[in-house]
Amino acid sequence: MNENLATKWWTPVSLRGVVSFAWISLLITSLMCGISWMRGDDTGTSISLMVLIANSVIVWILPEDVPARPVPEKFGLFVVCGASMTVLSSNYLFHRSGTNIGLTLVDYWMASPSLVVGAAAVTAAIKSSRWFMGKATTSEALEGLARTKRHTGRITQTAKQIVLLHLGIFAILPPIWTIMLSLSPGNSLSMDFSLSTATLEHYRKMWESDRFWGWLWNSIVVSVATTIFGLTVAFPAAYGFSRYRFHGRKLGLFMFLIVQMFPGALILVPYFIVMKGFGLLNTYVGLVIAYSVTALPLCVWLMKGFFDTIPRELEEAARVDGCSQLQIFTRIIFPLSLPAVAVTCLFSFLAAWNEYLLALTFLSDTDRYTLPVGLASMVSSAQAGDSYWGDFAAASILISIPVVLLFVMFQRYLVDGMVAGAVKG
Repeated sequence: MNENLATKWWTPVSLRGVVSFAWISLLITSLMCGISWMRGDDTGTSISLMVLIANSVIVWILPEDVPARPVPEKFGLFVVCGASMTVLSSNYLFHRSGTNIGLTLVDYWMASPSLVVGAAAVTAAIKSSRWFMGKATTSEALEGLARTKRHTGRITQTAKQIVLLHLGIFAILPPIWTIMLSLSPGNSLSMDFSLSTATLEHYRKMWESDRFWGWLWNSIVVSVATTIFGLTVAFPAAYGFSRYRFHGRKLGLFMFLIVQMFPGALILVPYFIVMKGFGLLNTYVGLVIAYSVTALPLCVWLMKGFFDTIPRELEEAARVDGCSQLQIFTRIIFPLSLPAVAVTCLFSFLAAWNEYLLALTFLSDTDRYTLPVGLASMVSSAQAGDSYWGDFAAASILISIPVVLLFVMFQRYLVDGMVAGAVKG
């Protein structure tokens, strides 16, 4: 039994840890290879490819259990690939330092994981040489299993935290870059930001711009009207689909799903023809109707899922007490469904607030532009030669403030509203 333990059921925790982190390094090295290729850096691409190959060997060369026979070739590959990763990653940094751009934070971020994992692979392989050669004793196996039990959880948790940290950095980098651009002097896209030169001139310019406030007012009117109109239609529709059984009910729900499958660009021409026929182009009403119709299927399905969780016995008890259907709807169903109403309102508002394609198609008057179309016009001006990038960044930050405030105000209802409709019964 003990010999079985030493020969079949033990893998050094250091090797397992190296392989776990090597997966993360493999993904980052793949990005390093792609970025070097996009830069047109042939030398950097070649180095990245060699690091990628060595990293792949580290990931897949390790046997799952103690080798039944000595495997010096795998031990040698593990050491050579680890050393190659370290040397090549250092060479990549040295190469980038000699380019016109020089070393950047991105270069350090891309090369550091493979450099560290390579050094760790060499160290772990040397310490586990007896395991590779199949010479591990029973006492070594028992000690190794104890170490595995102590450290596996920490290694797994650390790897997860590193992955989440990278995802968080990717998510927060664009807003940080936009904030830095909005605080940089001048309107150049290649900003030169520092705390000593930070300025609020772009925010001041937007604050004093009548055009910006006009676009903001247009967006508020259209978004609020879309939310109210959409909720007025979706609320009774979702209640009817949830509570009543009628001919065409399943077909109607199915058609709502079918409509959601079509991309927005596909219905752009029919929308334009209909709006032109009714004389609703370049009007708030046409835009509100288009937004409401687009968001209606999601709102109906979201609220129907919530209504399905409300017991019918509450309505039956209200009928026994003499309540009419309207009273049941307004005094019982609506108060109970406030979380779903909050989520639906937020989704409808954000869909209208951020929508660009329909607004660009329907609106031709600059004074009637919503914020997405207005900001896009600033980008077009910047590409034409007029530099507005700093103003654009400041306006982007300003228009995100209402969205953040909405999330803060409705966060109490968001989780309840999204979860309650997800489980029936």
